[in-house]
Amino acid sequence: MGILHTLKSCFTAKPKLREIDSTRPASAGVTAVFHTPPILTEKPITQLATPTITGTTTPFTQQALIVATKGTYLLDESFPVPEIQDGEEVLIRNHAVGLNPIDWKSVDWNFCIPTFPWVTGREMSGVVEQVGENVTEFKKGDRVWTSTDYYRDIRSGCFQEYVIAPKHTVKPIPSKLSFESAACLGVCGLTAAMTLWKWLGIPMFDTAQSSQSSGNLLLVWGGSSITGQFLIQIATYSGLEVIAVTSERTAELVSRLGAKHVITRDDKSNDDIVAEARAIGGDAIVKAVDIVGPETAVYCMKALSSKSPVQLAPLSFLPKDVVTPPNVSIENVEMKWFVLNKISESYATALNSLVERGCVKIPELDVIAGGLAAIPEGLNMQKRGNLGGKKLVVSLRG
Repeated sequence: MGILHTLKSCFTAKPKLREIDSTRPASAGVTAVFHTPPILTEKPITQLATPTITGTTTPFTQQALIVATKGTYLLDESFPVPEIQDGEEVLIRNHAVGLNPIDWKSVDWNFCIPTFPWVTGREMSGVVEQVGENVTEFKKGDRVWTSTDYYRDIRSGCFQEYVIAPKHTVKPIPSKLSFESAACLGVCGLTAAMTLWKWLGIPMFDTAQSSQSSGNLLLVWGGSSITGQFLIQIATYSGLEVIAVTSERTAELVSRLGAKHVITRDDKSNDDIVAEARAIGGDAIVKAVDIVGPETAVYCMKALSSKSPVQLAPLSFLPKDVVTPPNVSIENVEMKWFVLNKISESYATALNSLVERGCVKIPELDVIAGGLAAIPEGLNMQKRGNLGGKKLVVSLRG
Protein backbone atom coordinates (compact mmCIF):
# COMPACT_ATOMS: atom_id res chain seq x y z
CA MET A 1 0.00 0.00 0.00
CA GLY A 2 1.52 3.31 -1.03
CA ILE A 3 1.69 6.69 0.63
CA LEU A 4 -1.64 8.49 0.45
CA HIS A 5 -0.51 12.07 0.00
CA THR A 6 2.53 14.29 0.34
CA LEU A 7 1.71 17.03 2.81
CA LYS A 8 3.58 19.91 4.37
CA SER A 9 5.16 19.41 7.76
CA CYS A 10 2.92 20.14 10.72
CA PHE A 11 5.69 21.88 12.61
CA THR A 12 5.66 25.64 13.14
CA ALA A 13 9.15 25.64 14.67
CA LYS A 14 12.21 23.45 14.39
CA PRO A 15 11.55 20.41 16.59
CA LYS A 16 13.97 19.03 19.14
CA LEU A 17 14.63 15.48 17.98
CA ARG A 18 16.44 12.46 19.32
CA GLU A 19 16.93 9.47 17.02
CA ILE A 20 15.81 6.05 18.24
CA ASP A 21 17.42 2.87 16.91
CA SER A 22 14.83 0.70 15.15
CA THR A 23 17.13 -1.21 12.82
CA ARG A 24 17.25 -4.63 14.43
CA PRO A 25 16.10 -7.31 11.99
CA ALA A 26 12.73 -8.99 12.35
CA SER A 27 12.31 -12.69 12.86
CA ALA A 28 9.86 -14.73 10.83
CA GLY A 29 8.30 -16.12 13.98
CA VAL A 30 5.57 -13.56 14.58
CA THR A 31 2.55 -15.44 15.88
CA ALA A 32 -0.20 -12.86 15.37
CA VAL A 33 -0.52 -10.68 12.30
CA PHE A 34 -3.21 -8.03 12.21
CA HIS A 35 -5.19 -7.10 9.14
CA THR A 36 -3.84 -4.09 7.27
CA PRO A 37 -6.55 -1.46 6.77
CA PRO A 38 -7.24 -0.38 3.19
CA ILE A 39 -6.75 3.18 2.00
CA LEU A 40 -9.67 5.16 3.36
CA THR A 41 -11.57 8.00 1.75
CA GLU A 42 -14.18 8.70 4.41
CA LYS A 43 -12.49 11.76 5.91
CA PRO A 44 -9.46 13.94 5.13
CA ILE A 45 -6.11 13.55 6.80
CA THR A 46 -6.00 15.56 10.01
CA GLN A 47 -2.77 17.38 10.75
CA LEU A 48 -1.89 19.35 13.87
CA ALA A 49 -2.81 22.98 14.25
CA THR A 50 -0.89 25.41 16.43
CA PRO A 51 -2.49 24.94 19.88
CA THR A 52 -4.74 27.75 21.10
CA ILE A 53 -5.78 26.18 24.42
CA THR A 54 -6.73 28.75 27.05
CA GLY A 55 -7.82 28.56 30.66
CA THR A 56 -6.05 25.24 31.29
CA THR A 57 -2.80 23.87 32.64
CA THR A 58 -2.36 21.60 29.62
CA PRO A 59 1.07 22.28 28.07
CA PHE A 60 1.45 23.47 24.49
CA THR A 61 4.19 20.95 23.67
CA GLN A 62 4.82 17.32 24.55
CA GLN A 63 7.02 14.32 23.86
CA ALA A 64 6.03 12.30 20.80
CA LEU A 65 7.63 9.33 19.08
CA ILE A 66 7.37 10.37 15.46
CA VAL A 67 8.01 8.44 12.28
CA ALA A 68 10.45 10.75 10.52
CA THR A 69 11.12 8.60 7.43
CA LYS A 70 10.50 4.99 6.45
CA GLY A 71 11.70 2.79 9.30
CA THR A 72 13.02 5.70 11.38
CA TYR A 73 11.69 6.85 14.74
CA LEU A 74 12.63 10.13 16.37
CA LEU A 75 11.73 11.20 19.88
CA ASP A 76 10.50 14.77 19.52
CA GLU A 77 10.74 16.69 22.77
CA SER A 78 8.61 19.65 21.62
CA PHE A 79 5.81 18.22 19.50
CA PRO A 80 2.56 20.24 19.56
CA VAL A 81 -0.12 18.97 21.94
CA PRO A 82 -3.15 18.02 19.81
CA GLU A 83 -6.12 20.34 20.07
CA ILE A 84 -9.81 19.47 20.39
CA GLN A 85 -11.47 20.44 17.11
CA ASP A 86 -14.93 18.95 17.63
CA GLY A 87 -17.41 19.17 20.49
CA GLU A 88 -17.49 15.38 20.84
CA GLU A 89 -13.74 14.85 21.22
CA VAL A 90 -11.75 13.96 24.33
CA LEU A 91 -8.12 14.84 25.07
CA ILE A 92 -6.44 12.07 27.08
CA ARG A 93 -3.13 12.19 28.92
CA ASN A 94 -1.35 8.97 28.04
CA HIS A 95 -0.33 6.54 30.81
CA ALA A 96 0.20 3.26 28.89
CA VAL A 97 0.23 2.04 25.29
CA GLY A 98 -0.30 -1.43 23.89
CA LEU A 99 2.02 -2.64 21.12
CA ASN A 100 0.70 -4.50 18.08
CA PRO A 101 2.31 -6.04 14.98
CA ILE A 102 0.79 -3.45 12.66
CA ASP A 103 2.67 -0.75 14.58
CA TRP A 104 6.08 -1.92 13.36
CA LYS A 105 4.90 -3.26 10.01
CA SER A 106 3.37 0.05 8.96
CA VAL A 107 6.64 1.84 9.72
CA ASP A 108 9.05 -0.73 8.27
CA TRP A 109 6.94 -1.41 5.17
CA ASN A 110 5.68 2.14 4.73
CA PHE A 111 1.89 1.81 4.75
CA CYS A 112 -0.75 3.62 6.81
CA ILE A 113 1.71 6.53 7.06
CA PRO A 114 0.03 9.39 5.16
CA THR A 115 3.01 11.74 5.40
CA PHE A 116 6.21 12.42 7.34
CA PRO A 117 6.48 13.18 10.18
CA TRP A 118 3.64 11.04 11.58
CA VAL A 119 2.55 9.54 14.89
CA THR A 120 1.39 5.92 15.02
CA GLY A 121 0.06 3.70 17.82
CA ARG A 122 -3.48 2.34 18.07
CA GLU A 123 -4.42 1.66 21.70
CA MET A 124 -3.78 3.38 25.01
CA SER A 125 -5.10 4.21 28.45
CA GLY A 126 -4.79 7.32 30.56
CA VAL A 127 -6.72 10.10 32.24
CA VAL A 128 -9.05 12.65 30.71
CA GLU A 129 -7.37 16.03 30.33
CA GLN A 130 -10.03 17.99 28.46
CA VAL A 131 -13.44 17.33 26.89
CA GLY A 132 -15.35 18.96 24.05
CA GLU A 133 -18.43 21.02 24.75
CA ASN A 134 -20.80 18.14 23.92
CA VAL A 135 -19.08 15.54 26.11
CA THR A 136 -21.01 14.89 29.33
CA GLU A 137 -19.89 11.30 29.95
CA PHE A 138 -16.38 12.19 31.10
CA LYS A 139 -14.61 14.81 33.15
CA LYS A 140 -11.00 15.73 33.79
CA GLY A 141 -9.21 13.03 35.78
CA ASP A 142 -11.38 10.07 34.71
CA ARG A 143 -9.45 6.85 34.01
CA VAL A 144 -10.18 5.74 30.44
CA TRP A 145 -9.02 3.54 27.58
CA THR A 146 -9.52 3.99 23.86
CA SER A 147 -8.92 2.46 20.45
CA THR A 148 -7.64 4.77 17.73
CA ASP A 149 -7.38 2.14 14.99
CA TYR A 150 -7.77 4.70 12.21
CA TYR A 151 -4.54 6.10 10.90
CA ARG A 152 -5.56 9.32 9.11
CA ASP A 153 -5.66 11.62 12.15
CA ILE A 154 -2.23 12.43 13.58
CA ARG A 155 -3.87 13.70 16.76
CA SER A 156 -5.03 10.15 17.52
CA GLY A 157 -1.66 8.41 17.25
CA CYS A 158 -1.03 6.82 20.64
CA PHE A 159 2.76 7.19 20.67
CA GLN A 160 2.55 10.69 22.16
CA GLU A 161 1.83 12.08 25.61
CA TYR A 162 -1.59 13.50 24.73
CA VAL A 163 -4.11 11.82 22.44
CA ILE A 164 -7.40 12.99 20.90
CA ALA A 165 -10.25 10.46 20.60
CA PRO A 166 -13.94 10.73 19.64
CA LYS A 167 -16.06 10.25 22.75
CA HIS A 168 -17.78 7.12 21.40
CA THR A 169 -14.39 5.36 21.31
CA VAL A 170 -13.54 6.20 24.93
CA LYS A 171 -14.52 3.87 27.78
CA PRO A 172 -13.96 3.95 31.53
CA ILE A 173 -11.26 1.58 32.74
CA PRO A 174 -12.83 -1.38 34.59
CA SER A 175 -12.45 -0.82 38.31
CA LYS A 176 -9.91 -3.59 38.99
CA LEU A 177 -7.61 -2.89 36.04
CA SER A 178 -4.38 -0.94 36.02
CA PHE A 179 -3.60 1.48 33.21
CA GLU A 180 -1.24 -1.12 31.76
CA SER A 181 -3.91 -3.85 31.73
CA ALA A 182 -6.48 -1.54 30.15
CA ALA A 183 -4.04 -0.61 27.38
CA CYS A 184 -4.60 -3.98 25.66
CA LEU A 185 -8.37 -3.63 25.25
CA GLY A 186 -8.37 -1.20 22.33
CA VAL A 187 -6.95 -3.43 19.59
CA CYS A 188 -6.85 -7.11 20.54
CA GLY A 189 -9.82 -7.13 22.90
CA LEU A 190 -12.00 -5.04 20.65
CA THR A 191 -10.94 -6.89 17.49
CA ALA A 192 -11.95 -10.18 19.09
CA ALA A 193 -15.29 -8.80 20.25
CA MET A 194 -16.19 -7.19 16.93
CA THR A 195 -15.00 -10.18 14.90
CA LEU A 196 -17.44 -12.39 16.78
CA TRP A 197 -20.37 -10.02 17.29
CA LYS A 198 -20.24 -7.93 14.12
CA TRP A 199 -18.57 -9.93 11.37
CA LEU A 200 -19.39 -13.51 12.40
CA GLY A 201 -22.86 -12.57 13.60
CA ILE A 202 -22.70 -14.14 17.06
CA PRO A 203 -25.64 -12.60 18.97
CA MET A 204 -24.83 -9.88 21.47
CA PHE A 205 -25.80 -11.54 24.70
CA ASP A 206 -26.99 -10.33 28.07
CA THR A 207 -23.60 -9.85 29.70
CA ALA A 208 -25.07 -10.78 33.07
CA GLN A 209 -25.29 -14.44 32.06
CA SER A 210 -23.36 -16.63 29.66
CA SER A 211 -25.13 -18.36 26.79
CA GLN A 212 -25.79 -22.07 26.55
CA SER A 213 -23.78 -24.06 24.03
CA SER A 214 -25.12 -23.67 20.49
CA GLY A 215 -23.51 -26.89 19.27
CA ASN A 216 -21.54 -24.94 16.66
CA LEU A 217 -17.77 -25.15 16.58
CA LEU A 218 -15.42 -22.20 16.13
CA LEU A 219 -11.87 -22.85 14.91
CA VAL A 220 -9.31 -20.31 16.15
CA TRP A 221 -5.92 -20.62 14.43
CA GLY A 222 -3.48 -18.70 16.61
CA GLY A 223 -5.15 -19.34 19.94
CA SER A 224 -2.35 -18.02 22.14
CA SER A 225 -2.09 -14.68 20.33
CA ILE A 226 -3.55 -11.84 22.36
CA THR A 227 -6.52 -11.53 20.01
CA GLY A 228 -6.90 -15.31 20.17
CA GLN A 229 -7.02 -15.28 23.96
CA PHE A 230 -9.83 -12.72 23.93
CA LEU A 231 -11.62 -14.62 21.15
CA ILE A 232 -11.59 -17.91 23.04
CA GLN A 233 -13.03 -16.35 26.18
CA ILE A 234 -15.75 -14.31 24.47
CA ALA A 235 -16.72 -17.16 22.14
CA THR A 236 -16.99 -19.62 25.02
CA TYR A 237 -19.08 -17.15 27.01
CA SER A 238 -21.27 -16.67 23.92
CA GLY A 239 -22.02 -20.38 23.70
CA LEU A 240 -19.58 -21.54 21.03
CA GLU A 241 -17.37 -24.61 21.36
CA VAL A 242 -13.80 -23.63 20.50
CA ILE A 243 -11.09 -25.61 18.73
CA ALA A 244 -7.81 -23.74 19.19
CA VAL A 245 -4.57 -24.24 17.25
CA THR A 246 -1.49 -23.27 19.23
CA SER A 247 1.95 -24.51 20.31
CA GLU A 248 2.70 -27.11 22.97
CA ARG A 249 4.17 -24.30 25.06
CA THR A 250 0.83 -22.46 25.22
CA ALA A 251 -1.60 -25.39 25.04
CA GLU A 252 -2.40 -25.25 28.75
CA LEU A 253 -3.05 -21.51 28.51
CA VAL A 254 -5.67 -21.73 25.76
CA SER A 255 -7.32 -24.69 27.47
CA ARG A 256 -7.56 -22.71 30.69
CA LEU A 257 -9.17 -19.83 28.80
CA GLY A 258 -11.99 -22.08 27.63
CA ALA A 259 -10.94 -23.89 24.44
CA LYS A 260 -12.62 -27.30 24.57
CA HIS A 261 -10.24 -28.82 22.03
CA VAL A 262 -6.58 -27.86 21.64
CA ILE A 263 -4.52 -28.83 18.60
CA THR A 264 -0.77 -28.37 19.04
CA ARG A 265 1.03 -27.41 15.84
CA ASP A 266 4.55 -28.51 16.79
CA ASP A 267 6.14 -30.85 14.20
CA LYS A 268 2.89 -31.01 12.20
CA SER A 269 2.07 -29.87 8.70
CA ASN A 270 -0.90 -27.61 8.13
CA ASP A 271 -2.63 -30.54 6.43
CA ASP A 272 -2.12 -32.58 9.60
CA ILE A 273 -3.74 -29.82 11.66
CA VAL A 274 -6.72 -29.64 9.29
CA ALA A 275 -7.17 -33.41 9.50
CA GLU A 276 -7.09 -33.25 13.30
CA ALA A 277 -9.63 -30.44 13.37
CA ARG A 278 -11.93 -32.33 11.01
CA ALA A 279 -11.64 -35.44 13.15
CA ILE A 280 -12.76 -33.40 16.16
CA GLY A 281 -15.54 -31.34 14.63
CA GLY A 282 -16.33 -32.53 11.14
CA ASP A 283 -19.12 -30.55 9.53
CA ALA A 284 -20.02 -28.87 12.82
CA ILE A 285 -17.12 -26.45 12.21
CA VAL A 286 -19.07 -23.57 10.70
CA LYS A 287 -16.99 -20.57 11.78
CA ALA A 288 -13.25 -19.93 11.82
CA VAL A 289 -10.89 -17.08 12.65
CA ASP A 290 -7.29 -17.04 11.46
CA ILE A 291 -4.91 -14.76 13.37
CA VAL A 292 -1.61 -16.00 11.94
CA GLY A 293 -1.42 -15.13 8.25
CA PRO A 294 -2.72 -15.70 4.71
CA GLU A 295 -1.25 -19.21 4.41
CA THR A 296 -2.92 -20.59 7.53
CA ALA A 297 -6.14 -18.79 6.58
CA VAL A 298 -6.34 -21.08 3.54
CA TYR A 299 -6.05 -24.12 5.80
CA CYS A 300 -8.69 -22.69 8.13
CA MET A 301 -11.01 -22.63 5.14
CA LYS A 302 -10.20 -26.28 4.38
CA ALA A 303 -11.21 -27.26 7.92
CA LEU A 304 -14.69 -25.75 7.60
CA SER A 305 -17.78 -27.76 6.74
CA SER A 306 -18.28 -28.36 3.03
CA LYS A 307 -22.00 -29.03 3.46
CA SER A 308 -23.30 -26.02 5.40
CA PRO A 309 -22.98 -22.26 4.96
CA VAL A 310 -19.81 -21.27 6.81
CA GLN A 311 -17.87 -18.12 7.69
CA LEU A 312 -14.15 -17.39 7.78
CA ALA A 313 -12.61 -14.24 9.27
CA PRO A 314 -8.97 -14.09 8.08
CA LEU A 315 -7.47 -11.20 10.04
CA SER A 316 -4.59 -10.96 7.56
CA PHE A 317 -6.79 -11.66 4.53
CA LEU A 318 -6.53 -14.56 2.09
CA PRO A 319 -4.03 -14.76 -0.76
CA LYS A 320 -5.42 -13.04 -3.84
CA ASP A 321 -5.33 -16.17 -6.01
CA VAL A 322 -7.36 -18.36 -3.63
CA VAL A 323 -10.66 -19.70 -4.94
CA THR A 324 -13.37 -19.60 -2.27
CA PRO A 325 -15.91 -22.46 -2.23
CA PRO A 326 -19.51 -21.30 -2.78
CA ASN A 327 -20.59 -22.15 0.77
CA VAL A 328 -17.84 -20.02 2.37
CA SER A 329 -18.45 -16.40 3.30
CA ILE A 330 -15.24 -14.41 3.83
CA GLU A 331 -15.59 -11.79 6.57
CA ASN A 332 -12.79 -9.25 6.25
CA VAL A 333 -12.44 -7.51 9.60
CA GLU A 334 -11.94 -3.76 9.26
CA MET A 335 -11.46 -2.11 12.62
CA LYS A 336 -11.70 1.39 11.16
CA TRP A 337 -15.46 1.05 11.61
CA PHE A 338 -15.14 1.32 15.37
CA VAL A 339 -13.88 4.85 14.94
CA LEU A 340 -16.00 5.82 11.93
CA ASN A 341 -19.34 4.38 13.08
CA LYS A 342 -20.73 5.59 16.40
CA ILE A 343 -23.04 2.56 16.64
CA SER A 344 -19.93 0.43 17.17
CA GLU A 345 -19.65 1.87 20.68
CA SER A 346 -21.93 -0.95 21.84
CA TYR A 347 -19.16 -3.50 21.26
CA ALA A 348 -16.74 -1.67 23.54
CA THR A 349 -19.46 -1.27 26.16
CA ALA A 350 -20.17 -5.02 26.14
CA LEU A 351 -16.46 -5.88 26.26
CA ASN A 352 -16.02 -3.53 29.19
CA SER A 353 -18.90 -5.22 31.01
CA LEU A 354 -17.38 -8.68 30.58
CA VAL A 355 -14.03 -7.49 31.88
CA GLU A 356 -15.60 -5.61 34.79
CA ARG A 357 -17.48 -8.74 35.87
CA GLY A 358 -14.41 -10.96 35.56
CA CYS A 359 -15.91 -13.01 32.71
CA VAL A 360 -13.01 -12.09 30.42
CA LYS A 361 -9.47 -12.08 31.80
CA ILE A 362 -6.71 -9.78 30.61
CA PRO A 363 -3.73 -11.64 29.05
CA GLU A 364 -0.48 -11.81 30.96
CA LEU A 365 1.46 -8.61 30.42
CA ASP A 366 5.10 -7.88 29.71
CA VAL A 367 5.31 -4.25 30.83
CA ILE A 368 8.20 -2.21 29.47
CA ALA A 369 9.31 0.82 31.45
CA GLY A 370 10.96 3.86 29.93
CA GLY A 371 8.10 5.72 28.30
CA LEU A 372 7.92 6.61 24.62
CA ALA A 373 11.66 6.07 24.10
CA ALA A 374 11.20 2.37 24.95
CA ILE A 375 8.62 1.73 22.23
CA PRO A 376 11.05 0.89 19.37
CA GLU A 377 12.73 -1.83 21.44
CA GLY A 378 9.30 -3.20 22.35
CA LEU A 379 8.40 -3.36 18.67
CA ASN A 380 11.68 -5.16 17.99
CA MET A 381 10.65 -7.73 20.60
CA GLN A 382 7.45 -8.27 18.61
CA LYS A 383 9.42 -8.71 15.40
CA ARG A 384 11.48 -11.44 17.03
CA GLY A 385 8.26 -13.15 18.15
CA ASN A 386 7.98 -16.07 20.57
CA LEU A 387 6.32 -14.00 23.29
CA GLY A 388 4.59 -17.00 24.82
CA GLY A 389 1.14 -15.44 24.94
CA LYS A 390 2.23 -12.24 26.70
CA LYS A 391 1.01 -8.79 25.71
CA LEU A 392 3.64 -6.07 25.34
CA VAL A 393 2.67 -2.80 27.00
CA VAL A 394 4.81 0.30 27.46
CA SER A 395 4.25 2.32 30.62
CA LEU A 396 4.50 6.10 30.44
CA ARG A 397 4.14 6.50 34.19
CA GLY A 398 7.28 7.50 36.05
